[in-house]
Amino acid sequence: MANKSRVLQRDAFSFVQQPKNRNEDNDRLRGAKYPSVFLFGIDSISRMNFRRSMPLTSTFVSQKGWFEMEGYNKVADNTLPNLMAILTGRTPRQWRSQCDVRKSGCLDSLTFLWNHFHNAGYLTAYAEDLSSISTFNYLKMGFKRPPVDFYLRPFLMVIEQAMQTLEYFGFKYCVGRKHSFTYVFDFAKQLIERFVLEQPKPIFGLFWTSSFTHDDFRGGANLDGLFVRYLEQFKAYGLFERSIVILLSDHGSRYGPLAEHYTGFLEERQPMLHIYLPPWYRRRYPSVERALTLNKNRLSSNYDLHLGIRQLIEQIHPRLDFIRSVKCDYCRSILRVLPRNRSCSDAGIPDHWCTCKPFVTVRITLFIRRLTQLTVSRMNRYLKMLNVDGVCHRIKLNKVLKADRQLHFNELGNEVPSPNNVETYRLVFTTKPNDAKFRSIVKSNENNDIVTIQMDMISRLNSYRNESYCVDDALAKKFCMCYAEQFLKLGERGVLKVRKVKYKFHENEDDYYDEAKYNNHIS
Repeated sequence: MANKSRVLQRDAFSFVQQPKNRNEDNDRLRGAKYPSVFLFGIDSISRMNFRRSMPLTSTFVSQKGWFEMEGYNKVADNTLPNLMAILTGRTPRQWRSQCDVRKSGCLDSLTFLWNHFHNAGYLTAYAEDLSSISTFNYLKMGFKRPPVDFYLRPFLMVIEQAMQTLEYFGFKYCVGRKHSFTYVFDFAKQLIERFVLEQPKPIFGLFWTSSFTHDDFRGGANLDGLFVRYLEQFKAYGLFERSIVILLSDHGSRYGPLAEHYTGFLEERQPMLHIYLPPWYRRRYPSVERALTLNKNRLSSNYDLHLGIRQLIEQIHPRLDFIRSVKCDYCRSILRVLPRNRSCSDAGIPDHWCTCKPFVTVRITLFIRRLTQLTVSRMNRYLKMLNVDGVCHRIKLNKVLKADRQLHFNELGNEVPSPNNVETYRLVFTTKPNDAKFRSIVKSNENNDIVTIQMDMISRLNSYRNESYCVDDALAKKFCMCYAEQFLKLGERGVLKVRKVKYKFHENEDDYYDEAKYNNHIS
């Protein structure tokens, strides 16, 4: 019998190649004077949950040279707009007005931080695990051409198809013999070894992982030991001697047990942010060290971080003039002293995501219930506007769980009436048929006859998982519960017919509120 070869194991490796068309003499000079900048991102980790679930990493970033920004507040709902604020300095309205990210070529037309660093003579790198839900590709077209010098996505897409994978929460958690995130940080390690330790060249890199933490608030505990091991290896390669390192997240838990907890409002809105300055940099720029020390407990945002990273280029190219992309008159570089009495509007943080505004719990009255019913009605209208109401259940209010009203104070600390007599309410409620849980900001005037509801200010607090498979719009996925499909075998030829199964409401459960009774303005 002929011998047959048998594959015992498979593995995959990425290799960092020497970049072409580089002037080695110039690179040597830049490598001696320019700080490399590394951003390491962990998805869905709040400042509190980082300390709670990743104690080893938390201890590592408590060493001298590290600065934790405890007042860091996100500016948008999910990963894309929060990272876009950091990488481009633009609000969702700004980049959406320029082009549609669902269309090919849109992202290539935008200017990112890595473009600025590339123009300043840096090498650039970007790597992210879980290619199916990566920041610039989930429900979007991604980049037509590699956005950076070292781009890991093509490699990850190939090995996810070629190698056996293990799924966790529906994502490719393990690829071959390794965790998905390992390929990203092995890639970072190679770049550090090559261009920080062996042949110093200035490099800007973003390395992002979602596989452990995106859908599991406990995932950080599994990641902790692995992650701090990489940091120790990076330290051995000299990363922290020459480079500025930023450890960050996009937001905290947006849904699940932590989001539904009474502290969930803060958990969701305060992602972790730690900034490291190497010794030589602290000696050369003592004002930056002083600023980060003072800014630790001051309000800061993604736009401030964007301006801070951009400041690093301004320090080495003082004559470089940037187009002001941040449409926020009072946003400041996080590397400069921020005002002590700063407001969310000063930092470019929309009201819904602001953690500084005080609220008081109010009784759930008929008026509160009607405001909530209007919110649900507006959610249905949004689905209808997208022409997906035929594939999504019509949702109805189930229960109002909590209602808070915003308080307003003058400079002396005395409570005053709301500006223009418009009250702001924060509502937590569930809908049926799928018991979805939401938090919404609703504004009502003095006579309670004009109501303003913004769709992007409605947060989904429990996971929709696969309920919304039938829609592609990111916002609609929060609201939509797709009709279940039953396949019925008909006749001898085995023809399949699809029947939509609708949820049945009892007549006494129909609590639809007629919007026509109110002269409401809903945006």
